[in-house]
Amino acid sequence: MPKPTLIYFAARGRAEVIKLVLAEAAVEYREHLIGKGTPPVDGRPTDFQAMKEIGMLPFDAAPVWEEPDGFRLAQSAAIANYLARSHGLYPKADRAAARCDQALGACDDVRLEMRKLIAAAPADRAALREELTGKILPRWFGYLEKMLKSNRDGGGFVAGDALSVADLALWYLLEYGRDNGFGAALGQAPELQAFEARIGARPRLAAYRASPSRHPFTPLPA
Repeated sequence: MPKPTLIYFAARGRAEVIKLVLAEAAVEYREHLIGKGTPPVDGRPTDFQAMKEIGMLPFDAAPVWEEPDGFRLAQSAAIANYLARSHGLYPKADRAAARCDQALGACDDVRLEMRKLIAAAPADRAALREELTGKILPRWFGYLEKMLKSNRDGGGFVAGDALSVADLALWYLLEYGRDNGFGAALGQAPELQAFEARIGARPRLAAYRASPSRHPFTPLPA
Protein backbone atom coordinates (compact mmCIF):
# COMPACT_ATOMS: atom_id res chain seq x y z
CA MET A 1 0.00 0.00 0.00
CA PRO A 2 1.43 3.43 -0.93
CA LYS A 3 2.66 5.54 1.96
CA PRO A 4 2.32 9.29 2.46
CA THR A 5 5.41 11.41 1.93
CA LEU A 6 7.03 14.16 3.98
CA ILE A 7 9.11 16.56 1.90
CA TYR A 8 11.82 18.35 3.86
CA PHE A 9 15.55 18.74 4.31
CA ALA A 10 17.73 16.23 6.17
CA ALA A 11 17.29 18.25 9.37
CA ARG A 12 14.90 18.57 12.30
CA GLY A 13 13.86 22.18 11.94
CA ARG A 14 10.27 23.01 11.05
CA ALA A 15 9.38 19.38 10.37
CA GLU A 16 10.32 17.96 13.75
CA VAL A 17 6.98 18.42 15.53
CA ILE A 18 5.35 16.78 12.49
CA LYS A 19 7.69 13.82 12.86
CA LEU A 20 6.98 13.59 16.58
CA VAL A 21 3.25 13.40 15.83
CA LEU A 22 3.90 10.70 13.23
CA ALA A 23 6.07 8.75 15.66
CA GLU A 24 3.56 8.90 18.52
CA ALA A 25 0.74 7.91 16.15
CA ALA A 26 2.80 5.07 14.64
CA VAL A 27 2.20 6.36 11.10
CA GLU A 28 4.34 4.87 8.37
CA TYR A 29 5.55 7.39 5.78
CA ARG A 30 8.37 8.12 3.37
CA GLU A 31 10.77 11.04 3.34
CA HIS A 32 11.56 12.96 0.18
CA LEU A 33 14.76 14.68 1.27
CA ILE A 34 15.67 17.97 -0.33
CA GLY A 35 19.31 18.15 -1.30
CA LYS A 36 21.24 19.65 -4.18
CA GLY A 37 22.89 17.02 -6.35
CA THR A 38 21.11 14.05 -4.75
CA PRO A 39 19.31 11.46 -6.92
CA PRO A 40 15.65 11.95 -7.86
CA VAL A 41 12.97 10.18 -5.82
CA ASP A 42 10.38 8.32 -7.93
CA GLY A 43 11.43 10.40 -10.90
CA ARG A 44 10.94 13.70 -9.05
CA PRO A 45 13.80 16.08 -8.26
CA THR A 46 15.34 16.67 -4.87
CA ASP A 47 17.00 19.97 -5.80
CA PHE A 48 15.09 22.78 -4.08
CA GLN A 49 15.02 25.11 -7.07
CA ALA A 50 13.92 22.32 -9.43
CA MET A 51 11.15 21.34 -7.02
CA LYS A 52 9.87 24.92 -7.02
CA GLU A 53 9.98 25.09 -10.79
CA ILE A 54 7.73 22.06 -11.26
CA GLY A 55 5.25 23.12 -8.56
CA MET A 56 6.01 20.48 -5.92
CA LEU A 57 5.99 23.09 -3.15
CA PRO A 58 2.72 25.06 -2.86
CA PHE A 59 4.40 28.12 -1.32
CA ASP A 60 7.93 27.43 -2.61
CA ALA A 61 8.88 26.30 0.89
CA ALA A 62 9.11 23.12 2.94
CA PRO A 63 7.86 21.03 4.69
CA VAL A 64 5.12 19.62 2.49
CA TRP A 65 2.93 16.60 3.26
CA GLU A 66 1.64 14.45 0.40
CA GLU A 67 -0.88 11.60 0.54
CA PRO A 68 -1.27 8.84 -2.06
CA ASP A 69 -4.59 10.22 -3.34
CA GLY A 70 -2.93 13.49 -4.32
CA PHE A 71 -3.77 15.55 -1.23
CA ARG A 72 -0.92 17.98 -0.58
CA LEU A 73 -0.51 20.30 2.39
CA ALA A 74 2.09 22.96 3.15
CA GLN A 75 2.90 25.00 6.28
CA SER A 76 4.41 23.13 9.22
CA ALA A 77 1.70 24.07 11.75
CA ALA A 78 -1.10 23.12 9.37
CA ILE A 79 0.53 19.74 8.68
CA ALA A 80 1.15 18.97 12.36
CA ASN A 81 -2.40 19.94 13.35
CA TYR A 82 -3.98 18.02 10.47
CA LEU A 83 -2.06 14.87 11.38
CA ALA A 84 -2.78 15.35 15.08
CA ARG A 85 -6.52 15.64 14.39
CA SER A 86 -6.41 12.62 12.09
CA HIS A 87 -4.73 10.41 14.70
CA GLY A 88 -6.34 11.41 17.99
CA LEU A 89 -3.63 13.82 19.11
CA TYR A 90 -5.72 16.98 19.13
CA PRO A 91 -8.36 17.77 21.79
CA LYS A 92 -12.01 17.52 20.78
CA ALA A 93 -13.44 19.83 23.44
CA ASP A 94 -13.38 23.49 22.43
CA ARG A 95 -11.58 24.80 25.50
CA ALA A 96 -9.00 22.04 25.50
CA ALA A 97 -8.41 22.73 21.80
CA ALA A 98 -7.95 26.42 22.60
CA ARG A 99 -5.39 25.54 25.28
CA CYS A 100 -3.62 23.35 22.77
CA ASP A 101 -3.45 26.20 20.26
CA GLN A 102 -2.28 28.59 22.98
CA ALA A 103 0.61 26.29 23.85
CA LEU A 104 1.59 25.82 20.22
CA GLY A 105 1.72 29.59 19.74
CA ALA A 106 3.79 30.06 22.88
CA CYS A 107 6.27 27.38 21.80
CA ASP A 108 6.69 29.15 18.48
CA ASP A 109 7.34 32.44 20.26
CA VAL A 110 10.02 30.94 22.52
CA ARG A 111 11.74 29.17 19.65
CA LEU A 112 11.86 32.47 17.75
CA GLU A 113 13.55 34.10 20.74
CA MET A 114 16.34 31.51 20.60
CA ARG A 115 16.62 31.71 16.84
CA LYS A 116 17.50 35.40 17.09
CA LEU A 117 21.04 34.07 17.51
CA ILE A 118 21.07 33.23 13.80
CA ALA A 119 20.52 36.84 12.71
CA ALA A 120 22.68 38.39 15.44
CA ALA A 121 26.13 39.64 14.55
CA PRO A 122 28.82 37.25 15.84
CA ALA A 123 30.12 39.92 18.23
CA ASP A 124 26.65 40.26 19.78
CA ARG A 125 25.88 36.58 20.32
CA ALA A 126 27.53 36.15 23.71
CA ALA A 127 25.49 39.00 25.16
CA LEU A 128 22.30 37.66 23.57
CA ARG A 129 22.97 34.19 24.99
CA GLU A 130 23.46 35.72 28.43
CA GLU A 131 20.16 37.57 28.14
CA LEU A 132 18.37 34.45 26.93
CA THR A 133 19.79 32.34 29.77
CA GLY A 134 19.33 34.85 32.55
CA LYS A 135 16.17 36.70 31.61
CA ILE A 136 14.18 35.84 28.49
CA LEU A 137 13.97 32.04 28.76
CA PRO A 138 13.44 31.85 32.55
CA ARG A 139 10.51 34.25 32.13
CA TRP A 140 9.02 32.19 29.31
CA PHE A 141 9.59 28.89 31.10
CA GLY A 142 7.81 30.39 34.09
CA TYR A 143 4.83 31.21 31.89
CA LEU A 144 4.84 27.72 30.39
CA GLU A 145 5.08 26.04 33.78
CA LYS A 146 2.08 28.02 35.03
CA MET A 147 0.21 27.01 31.90
CA LEU A 148 1.05 23.36 32.49
CA LYS A 149 0.13 23.49 36.19
CA SER A 150 -3.23 25.08 35.41
CA ASN A 151 -4.33 21.76 33.84
CA ARG A 152 -4.72 19.06 36.50
CA ASP A 153 -1.91 20.55 38.62
CA GLY A 154 0.72 19.91 35.93
CA GLY A 155 1.11 16.18 36.42
CA GLY A 156 -0.38 15.20 33.11
CA PHE A 157 -0.73 17.04 29.83
CA VAL A 158 -0.99 20.59 28.50
CA ALA A 159 -4.63 20.31 27.47
CA GLY A 160 -7.29 17.89 28.66
CA ASP A 161 -6.64 14.35 29.86
CA ALA A 162 -4.65 12.96 26.94
CA LEU A 163 -1.45 13.62 25.03
CA SER A 164 -1.81 16.15 22.22
CA VAL A 165 0.37 17.85 19.64
CA ALA A 166 0.86 20.63 22.20
CA ASP A 167 2.67 18.23 24.54
CA LEU A 168 4.93 17.11 21.71
CA ALA A 169 5.70 20.71 20.72
CA LEU A 170 6.46 21.68 24.32
CA TRP A 171 8.68 18.64 24.80
CA TYR A 172 10.60 19.48 21.64
CA LEU A 173 11.00 23.10 22.73
CA LEU A 174 12.53 21.99 26.04
CA GLU A 175 14.86 19.55 24.29
CA TYR A 176 15.81 22.25 21.77
CA GLY A 177 16.66 24.63 24.58
CA ARG A 178 18.80 22.10 26.42
CA ASP A 179 20.59 21.02 23.26
CA ASN A 180 21.46 24.64 22.53
CA GLY A 181 22.98 25.22 25.95
CA PHE A 182 20.01 26.80 27.74
CA GLY A 183 19.33 24.03 30.25
CA ALA A 184 20.16 26.34 33.16
CA ALA A 185 17.17 28.52 32.26
CA LEU A 186 14.94 25.61 33.28
CA GLY A 187 16.39 25.58 36.79
CA GLN A 188 13.36 27.20 38.42
CA ALA A 189 10.78 25.16 36.51
CA PRO A 190 10.71 21.71 38.13
CA GLU A 191 7.28 20.86 36.73
CA LEU A 192 8.56 21.47 33.19
CA GLN A 193 11.59 19.32 33.89
CA ALA A 194 9.37 16.49 35.13
CA PHE A 195 7.13 16.94 32.08
CA GLU A 196 10.14 16.75 29.74
CA ALA A 197 11.29 13.48 31.31
CA ARG A 198 7.79 12.00 31.35
CA ILE A 199 6.94 12.77 27.73
CA GLY A 200 10.38 11.83 26.43
CA ALA A 201 10.08 8.40 28.04
CA ARG A 202 6.94 7.45 26.11
CA PRO A 203 7.84 4.24 24.24
CA ARG A 204 7.16 5.42 20.69
CA LEU A 205 8.91 8.73 21.22
CA ALA A 206 11.87 7.06 22.89
CA ALA A 207 12.13 4.64 19.96
CA TYR A 208 12.02 7.49 17.46
CA ARG A 209 14.65 9.46 19.36
CA ALA A 210 17.00 6.47 19.22
CA SER A 211 16.31 5.60 15.59
CA PRO A 212 18.38 6.54 12.52
CA SER A 213 15.29 8.17 11.02
CA ARG A 214 15.78 11.12 13.40
CA HIS A 215 18.07 13.61 11.74
CA PRO A 216 21.09 14.98 13.62
CA PHE A 217 20.78 18.04 15.81
CA THR A 218 21.93 21.32 14.23
CA PRO A 219 22.99 23.80 16.93
CA LEU A 220 22.32 27.51 16.92
CA PRO A 221 25.40 29.73 16.52
CA ALA A 222 27.59 29.93 19.60
